[in-house]
Amino acid sequence: MKITNKRISIKIRHNFVAICLEEVLQNLIEDPGTLYSCILVNRNWCRVTIPILWSDPFNNIKRKNPNNANFSIRTFISCLEDSEKSSLTNEFIRIPNSWGETLFDYPKYLQTFKYDHFGKILEIFVRMNYKLLIEVKTDLNKIYMIITSVIMETIFKKSRRLKTLQYIHDHISSQRIIYTLDLLLYSYNNSLTELGGRKKSSSYYVSLKKLTTLKFFAYCIHEESYTIIWPKFFNTLSKLAKNIQEIFIHFPSDDEIDFDIKKVYPSIMNLIKSQRNLKSLEVNECHNSKMEQRIINSLILSQSNTLTNFKINGEIKFINLIQLLENCKNLKSVHIYKLNKYGEDIPNDIGRLISLSTTSVEKFCHWNPHSLFQYQTNNADYEITLTLKIISKNLKKFACNYICDDISNTIKVYCINLSHLCLFITSDTFDKISKLLPFMNNLYYLYLESSKVDIILLKSDMLQSLSSSLPNSLKHLSLNLFIPLEFLKVFLINSNIKLNILELYNIYNVNYKISVYINDYYNRNNQLRLLKLDNILYSKFKNLYYHIHKKKIGYKIVESFKPIWFDEK
Repeated sequence: MKITNKRISIKIRHNFVAICLEEVLQNLIEDPGTLYSCILVNRNWCRVTIPILWSDPFNNIKRKNPNNANFSIRTFISCLEDSEKSSLTNEFIRIPNSWGETLFDYPKYLQTFKYDHFGKILEIFVRMNYKLLIEVKTDLNKIYMIITSVIMETIFKKSRRLKTLQYIHDHISSQRIIYTLDLLLYSYNNSLTELGGRKKSSSYYVSLKKLTTLKFFAYCIHEESYTIIWPKFFNTLSKLAKNIQEIFIHFPSDDEIDFDIKKVYPSIMNLIKSQRNLKSLEVNECHNSKMEQRIINSLILSQSNTLTNFKINGEIKFINLIQLLENCKNLKSVHIYKLNKYGEDIPNDIGRLISLSTTSVEKFCHWNPHSLFQYQTNNADYEITLTLKIISKNLKKFACNYICDDISNTIKVYCINLSHLCLFITSDTFDKISKLLPFMNNLYYLYLESSKVDIILLKSDMLQSLSSSLPNSLKHLSLNLFIPLEFLKVFLINSNIKLNILELYNIYNVNYKISVYINDYYNRNNQLRLLKLDNILYSKFKNLYYHIHKKKIGYKIVESFKPIWFDEK
């Protein structure tokens, strides 16, 4: 009995060590070179490392070296079954003897399949191995089709860990490769049949059953992709993959293409309705009010109890947003680029919606990150204030590229407990924001952004007033303001809050004195732990920062390419 207990104890301890090791090695997923080294440590490390290393084998971001791209495709070909290898040789594609059996069945470890990256890597592979592989000169598209076909067959059959499917088809991608994959995709969608007309069982596509994330970004010059191929793809996916939790879909706007793309939207709605536990949906603007309404209806009818995140990269009608908020009770985050004005007819029950609201929204963003003129392009202040009143009960994080007296007053009355705030600030709104901030006693994070247009209008006294208005609760401040160094000096001198994190972007006319001003702030408040500077500031003065570090100053200085809003990764 004691021996049995000892064996159980050893097994539990061994499993615990393996779990801890896997957790540590997962953090090296962006560093394949180090992971390859881990394989050589011992048998156990190898067994844990291989699934991590091959979870995303077609990520050409990590595989910039052509030889690495070549290795991924070659390894998958080596893992093919004999019948699949025969389909290659029958088409005069030679498989060298050196590509023998592998130690592991690598396709079964696939968790992320990046369709677009695979296409680019395949093109490199064929170009590098053309003389070795091709026995008879033939059309390259045919070669791509055949190799892609057998590899995708293997993925469909073996990759039971597949969680993420990414398809990005833009005007920068190789049109030939991606379009070839589109045609192959259509061949799967069209009948899901084998030769002889016998239908493939849905169990044949078992890899799709565990799919949890779909990323689909499409821009194509071929009309049939919008009218036939992609509608088939979404309809097929709605039958085979019912456990998707995150969907990201982007199509070009009507003015970017010459043909109608409305035929693809019904299939997207079918995909939404078919999901059992959809948590996050991100789509771009439909440019068609009926399509937008139908997508919202699909969410309300099928995902009202599961949806937690909604983002539309464009404009949304106010009435559609209200319907979404009213029906999706577990919605936590809403991000829109622009809220359309409701018009002259205000809903009669808006007061009831505000008083009886039971929304769970914690994060609301009204912001277009691609617009250079945030303030000038938004005038739906009344609609924004109504939305804030409806979602105020649980709201903690708010971003808005437009601020006015109504919005400011609404925040004071309804949203005073905000912990995170992002605002686009102009010379006209400095005073409004400076008067708002002292009321926000729970504010932890503040992001402020200005435009280059306002450079000549900003005054040093505006920065002084803003700095003096910051609440004592603030710990993380991110300034993306086009201001000169002397204005930053004024801001820091008048700031008495004890920040833990300070981010600075787009400060100009900078010289060595920036370190003096920041050190002076640190010496007065001594809570600063992290200073994040944009890449231009950091690269220009990195030698100076190194000198500062040698003095063992209590804060760390890092390079940051862009601000990270809220809790985004």
